[in-house]
Amino acid sequence: MKCASLCLSELTLPGTHQALLERVIRLPGVGPETPILDLGCGSGAWLNRLAEHGFKKSHGVDNESFVTLPQGPLPFSCSAADLDQNPDLGLGDAKFGLITAIEVIEHVRNPGRLLRHVSRHLADNGYFLLTTPNVHSVRARIRFALTGKLAGFDPTNVPAEPTHLYPVFLICLDRLLSQYRLKVVDTWTFPPDRGRGSRPLARLAALFLAMVLPDPYPGDTLCVLIRHARANRGRSSTNGNSNTTTVNETR
Repeated sequence: MKCASLCLSELTLPGTHQALLERVIRLPGVGPETPILDLGCGSGAWLNRLAEHGFKKSHGVDNESFVTLPQGPLPFSCSAADLDQNPDLGLGDAKFGLITAIEVIEHVRNPGRLLRHVSRHLADNGYFLLTTPNVHSVRARIRFALTGKLAGFDPTNVPAEPTHLYPVFLICLDRLLSQYRLKVVDTWTFPPDRGRGSRPLARLAALFLAMVLPDPYPGDTLCVLIRHARANRGRSSTNGNSNTTTVNETR
């Protein structure tokens, strides 16, 4: 079966997977033979996109109730495990050059356990790429200041997802990552400019305030690239607008 014959639902903003793929293929040391693990793989749409572009060793893990794979042969493999509850994902000592968690961390009750899985299975010089609703934009901050509600976490604001539990604030993420000897090496948003969501009034206010307030993370989705704190570092060779957050390794 050709990868292109699979029509899998992408449970993200339209264009997110393609934008992430363009980043992934530019990561030093990541190529067709790189073992890839996708945590919270869902329909397998991201794994399939990787396979379409030549990645041969991709595996997905998700809670059994969320895995909705098509019948027939697939260009990737999958297994079931509860990312919140299982202390072991059933992967043995397998190491992966790239681990991804796309729109996953905001759904888990125990983000520390998710990061423990990452720390265990990430190769020494590997990359962990996560995405999550962006609460750092000027637009999101205005909304919170005026209503006390976070973008992406208010169930009355379509298309917010009512199962979102954990908003990711970068300073808190840095502290949590340091407990697992992981560190942020790059951050950016999708779309790279102002997001598509929110109400018209909030968008207009954000547009005005962005002229006087810094807005380094303007898009709807926050994208974070993470590595082992002990990995060979230096800023990763990903082109485009991005911001680097440094975590003190001696914590």
